[in-house]
Amino acid sequence: MRTLFVATASLLLMLVAGCTTVDPDECWVNTSGGFGGGGDIPIGNGVGATSSGDFITPPPGGPLDYGGDPNPCMAGKSVEFSPSDFPFVTIVQDDGTEDSGGWQEARANLEFIDIHNANFQRFYCGLTIKVPLRNHVYGKISASRAADICVEVTEDVARGMDNSLPQGIFCFEFFKKVKAAFPSKYPKLGERVTQ
Repeated sequence: MRTLFVATASLLLMLVAGCTTVDPDECWVNTSGGFGGGGDIPIGNGVGATSSGDFITPPPGGPLDYGGDPNPCMAGKSVEFSPSDFPFVTIVQDDGTEDSGGWQEARANLEFIDIHNANFQRFYCGLTIKVPLRNHVYGKISASRAADICVEVTEDVARGMDNSLPQGIFCFEFFKKVKAAFPSKYPKLGERVTQ
């Protein structure tokens, strides 16, 4: 009986020790609601670190300067658009006489956030997207369906973008890629994308 207890205790100790060991470059998602709510917990910032934190020589530019690889828990970008970001309005009524008809338009000013080494930058890119009210391939396209399509396309493009580019270059590249992404995702939709 004692041997069984010792074996069980040893197994539990190994399990607990193994589950609390973290690598310094890991990000753990906080699901407990504590520590400021959900999100990544920056393990590499002292928790589980393999060094004492003391510098042999002072780092360049002072203790807050960091020129190495970005911390995986701090570097990133936020991309989440909503259908409300694309408020479609009818600009040409559908007269029902041809295969496709009518036009609706949304002028969007999309918010981008870049987080890099604890620097937080928010900026906006504007674009206008026109979609027919009725299309021979997709049928009737409501304002809400058009907005959902725009969210899907723009989020896919935004996730592949480098948010650290200067804002003007970023917005121009984003516009070009959105314009190119529509025909590949929704062929024959007949959309028009302008800045």
